[in-house]
Amino acid sequence: MKTDGLEWMDWLHKMRADQEKLRREKGISVADAPVERRKHRPLLYLETSVFGFCFDENPRNALRREAAVALLRQVSLGLFDAVTSPLTFEELRRAREPLRTKLLAAVSDVNQLRADKQEVERLAAAYIRNSIVPQAFADDAGHVAYATIGKADVLVSLNLRHLANEWAERRIGAVNLQEGYQLLRIRTPEEVLAYED
Repeated sequence: MKTDGLEWMDWLHKMRADQEKLRREKGISVADAPVERRKHRPLLYLETSVFGFCFDENPRNALRREAAVALLRQVSLGLFDAVTSPLTFEELRRAREPLRTKLLAAVSDVNQLRADKQEVERLAAAYIRNSIVPQAFADDAGHVAYATIGKADVLVSLNLRHLANEWAERRIGAVNLQEGYQLLRIRTPEEVLAYED
């Protein structure tokens, strides 16, 4: 394709060079340019296991516990937009005291996602029907459905068996596309923390 007698790529390079020359002549730097849009912060859906690991005293889970605590700290500082669902609150309320009080305090800084319960149940049933999540762990399918319908960018989980693994993520993505939803990334807290340089 030709534009102004030049091949398209040549024309594009010429336009960019002309714009840069004009910027230098006028003394305008990139830093002076107006910000076109707000920087996107991914929306994280925090699944129940993230809160549970905050209080896991097992020495072999120390690194996961530290990552979960650090993530919740970063959420409370506003570094991330995070949500969870009514399902998470239901699961946390099943814990025994005094752990229940600690878990509910940990989730207090996280917004609750609202979604049509019938749609969540329908999508969760699709994950179960496609053998992604076993029927006995229907709550896990519910978390994925809430995250998907709520348009979360990332579902954060420490449930490595049913959710936070490559194969589950691919199969969930296939069902989401088949059902008309976006892809959902699934990561552990270590993978989404904001690390300082």
